[in-house]
Amino acid sequence: MVGRPREEAVAGSLPSPARIHSLDALRAVMMLLGLVLHTALSYVPPVSSGEWAYQDPQSSEAFGWLVSLIHTFRMPAFFAVAGFFASFLVQRRGTGAFLRHRLNRIGIPLAGSWILLFPLTAAAWIFAASRSAVPLGPAPGAEDDGLGLMHLWFLYQLLILSAAVALFRSGCGRWWPARAARLADIAHQALARRWILPVLVAITALALIPMEAWELETDDSLLPPLRLLAAYGVFFVFGWLEHGRGGGFGHLRGGALARLAGGLFFHTLYLAVVVPYFETAPGEAPWAHRTGMALLAVSMWWFVLGFLGLFRRWLDAPSPAWRYLSDASYWMYLVHLPLTVALPPLLAGWGAPGVVKFGLALGAVATITLVTYHFGVRSTWVGKRLNGRRYPRTFPWPTPAEG
Repeated sequence: MVGRPREEAVAGSLPSPARIHSLDALRAVMMLLGLVLHTALSYVPPVSSGEWAYQDPQSSEAFGWLVSLIHTFRMPAFFAVAGFFASFLVQRRGTGAFLRHRLNRIGIPLAGSWILLFPLTAAAWIFAASRSAVPLGPAPGAEDDGLGLMHLWFLYQLLILSAAVALFRSGCGRWWPARAARLADIAHQALARRWILPVLVAITALALIPMEAWELETDDSLLPPLRLLAAYGVFFVFGWLEHGRGGGFGHLRGGALARLAGGLFFHTLYLAVVVPYFETAPGEAPWAHRTGMALLAVSMWWFVLGFLGLFRRWLDAPSPAWRYLSDASYWMYLVHLPLTVALPPLLAGWGAPGVVKFGLALGAVATITLVTYHFGVRSTWVGKRLNGRRYPRTFPWPTPAEG
């Protein structure tokens, strides 16, 4: 359940006023799953020709299922954690300092990464398409309507949501302080009630129904549709309110595996409803689309709550390895896309099973991005821009004295 006893909500459950290590780890895992998702796309059967540059001959429906599963919970969970930490920063630093922090840590890396990666991704796309039997589709960020943000779209939308919620909070607190305090109290009390989960699911379903696809869409334009900001914004505000009421998702520790099982169950029902209609437009099968989006909303929330509880239960203790991976994950995600496009085609002529080639390609992507982070980013000004400070170029292994 989302709710918990009122006294626990008041007392809070943060192990530290500055950091919850398990949420750092969860945020890192959700970002790194982007490497898995984008590598797997080369091994999905070409049911939608031209959507990805390269389709391997040893493709499998299992990779299509994997991509759908990861896409269901990855960004919702990320935005929930991002909302939590955004609220923490606003309360600690104030709105102005928070907005400057978001610009420095997200806006500038977003712009710099796009300038570096757009030509690299375009070149990788052309190379991959030349080795694929599937017709060439538009490269990420190069659609007909202009240059897009590629895989960096969610950072841009995170900037929009962060600014919108922070400025809304600041404006209400300045012009209507009594009403703002009352509204915040009502929201925090509602989040502690058992009935809040059906409400959150219903709001998410309403945001998903206008989708023009059979899944949660992504959009890399500079003017993202309101339906997408609403869909991701529900999870962002959920995380924001959870911090505001003094919580830290600790009440979700119990029953985490059951929630994940529920997410998998409803995801299976969602696929059973929508897969037969993949070749048709959602408007041609409105009942199936609405039913599928409702099931998808339920699956999303069970997965998000399940992962929050699972990480709070098992990864709350400080860990140098997880902290290192959390810092590295930002860089690894930023630079991974050209690699996930270009590396799978190098194995095109090899007759090994798709799962073997997928594993090798993913391992190469992870190794290259991690090595470049360690030796070229971690202790440099780039690392300071991404992680807030320069870290020594050491691996998080225990010393002989510690071992």
